[in-house]
Amino acid sequence: MAGRPHKRRIPRPKGGKPKRSRSSAAIDPEVPCHVPKCTEFADTALGGRSIAFDNAVDVWDNIAEGPRRVKVCRTHYKEWKKSKKDDETEWS
Repeated sequence: MAGRPHKRRIPRPKGGKPKRSRSSAAIDPEVPCHVPKCTEFADTALGGRSIAFDNAVDVWDNIAEGPRRVKVCRTHYKEWKKSKKDDETEWS
């Protein structure tokens, strides 16, 4: 391997580590959970998700009809996921 150039060394930047631009405490929740009687928020930064309306009706019967996607908080998303996991085992 004669004649092959050495790998170029890239210098490290001087100074400390760059600071994060936003902290987790600075998030203002805006999107409420669509499950009735839930007071939590469904923002993505807080762990909330959106699921299809048809899938949400399978778990919660009293969801108001409206959008095609339903925003749910983290705890309700976990509840929906566990119920769907139980449904899949029944089909097998």
